[in-house]
Amino acid sequence: MKLSKEVKTGLLVTGALAALLWGMNYLKGFDLLSDDNKFYAVYSTVDGLVPSSDVVLNGVKVGMVQNIEFTPDNSGRIIVSLVINSNVFISKTSIARIISTDLLGGRGVNILLDPSGAQAVDGDTLASEVQTTLADQLSPVKDKAESLIQTLDSLAGSINKILGPENRKSLDASFVNLDKTLANLESVTGSIDQMVSSDQGKLRKMFDNLESITSNIKNNNEALASALQNIEKITDSLAASNLASTVNNANSTLSQTASIMEKINKGEGTVGMLINNDSLYKALEQSAVDLDKLLVDLRENPKRYVHISVFGGRSKTK
Repeated sequence: MKLSKEVKTGLLVTGALAALLWGMNYLKGFDLLSDDNKFYAVYSTVDGLVPSSDVVLNGVKVGMVQNIEFTPDNSGRIIVSLVINSNVFISKTSIARIISTDLLGGRGVNILLDPSGAQAVDGDTLASEVQTTLADQLSPVKDKAESLIQTLDSLAGSINKILGPENRKSLDASFVNLDKTLANLESVTGSIDQMVSSDQGKLRKMFDNLESITSNIKNNNEALASALQNIEKITDSLAASNLASTVNNANSTLSQTASIMEKINKGEGTVGMLINNDSLYKALEQSAVDLDKLLVDLRENPKRYVHISVFGGRSKTK
C-alpha cells in the first residue's frame, strides 16, 4: 500500500509534535517513556530550586524535580515533587536535602539515604532539609572583608594626613635628627672600640685575675667545705643551746628593772625618795656641812675633844 504525500506529511508532523511534547515534558521533569516513582517533600523555602533541577544520590543523578507549588493550607510552605528512577532504592526515612550544585547559585536535591529503613513507594513524602547557600556561608567572610576594607581606608587616610604638606617638614627634620643620632651612635661605638683596644692589656690582666681566683677556689674546695661544715656545727650548737630560756630570763630581768625604775620615778622607796624628795636631799646636804664643820673644829681644837693622860689614865672626850 503506497502512502500519499499528505499522509507522510501528517505522520512526520505528528512525530515531530510528539517529540517536541516529550522534550518539553522531559525538560520539565516528565519522562513519558520511563517508569519512575514520584515522591514529595515539603519545605519552608526552596532557595532557588527550580523544576528540572537534578536529584542525586551519593553524587549520581537518579531523577529530577518535577514540580514546585505552595501547599493548599495557605501556610506558605512549598511542596516539591521528585521523580526518581524506580530501580533506585529509596527508604521511607531518607531525607531530601536541598543543596548548592555550583558556585553560581544552582540548586538541587540530594537524597540522604537510610539503608535500614523500609522502601518508600510511589507517592510517599520524604523528610526535608535545606542546606545554607554559598552566599550565606560566605556572609561572615564578607562582613570581615568589609570591616578590613574600612580599617584600611582609615589607615590610608591617616597616612595621607601624616604625609601631608604641613607634616612633611616635621618628617624631614625627624629624619635629619635620626641621621645625626645614628652618626653619634657610630662615633660612640668607635670610641668604645678604641677604648677596648687600648685597654686590651688591662682587660686581659683582669680576666687572668678572675681565672686565678676561680682556680684558687677550685684548689681550696676541700678547705672551703671544711669551713662551711664548721660554720654549720657552730649554728647547730647555737640552735641546740637554751637560747630561748636565756632570752626569757633577760626579758624577765628587763621587766623587773623597768618596774624598779617606775617605782623610783614615782618616789617609792629610799632611792625614790632620795631622787624625788628635796627635803631629804637638803637634810643630807646640811648633815654634810655640819660634819665638815665638826672635822674642821676637831682639827683646830683637838684638846677640846680628846684628853691624853701621861700616867695611863683614860682619855676623855668632851
